[in-house]
Amino acid sequence: MGASSALIFGIIINVAILLVFFRFLMQLAAVSPYNPVVLSTAKATKIVDVFSRIFPTVAKGRVNTAALVLLIILYILKMFGLMHLSGASLNSPVHLLIMTFVTMIQDLIRFCRYLIFATIILSWVVMFTQSRSPYIEVIQELAEPLLAPFRKIMPNMGMIDLSPILAILALLVVETIMKEVAIALLTGL
Repeated sequence: MGASSALIFGIIINVAILLVFFRFLMQLAAVSPYNPVVLSTAKATKIVDVFSRIFPTVAKGRVNTAALVLLIILYILKMFGLMHLSGASLNSPVHLLIMTFVTMIQDLIRFCRYLIFATIILSWVVMFTQSRSPYIEVIQELAEPLLAPFRKIMPNMGMIDLSPILAILALLVVETIMKEVAIALLTGL
């Protein structure tokens, strides 16, 4: 029963995290608020609006601190719940916080990598079908802040865009460094 409970709990908490994370990233990337995908995500995450009464948005309305605080709370619940349901013991609250932040950063890096892959594939879909959907627009607008710094340093090669390759390589380097830091932090406790 413990394994199935952990699985169900993990699925539910991961869906909640993904929705709040999308809302945070869409506001951070300044995706058009009139896009149907953004509207449905905002409707599904009304709880962020409740937190917005306590935690304001900063950086000209682009950084939603309420969504960020809710993400941290959801990740702490996820880590604590999965540890409890799997029967693992909690060493200390500091250990839980470190594991939470390491997991958050690793998930962010993984999501950015998936987002870049999705952008590459969807650019081919748009090129071959000559059609765009609100989903494609959201994914491309979310990936643009990740790719823009690499486009500035890459020479213009016409139709060929190598910035996604550089972005993925940079994310792999950051992920490797993050794993080493996580191991060092967790073994030091």
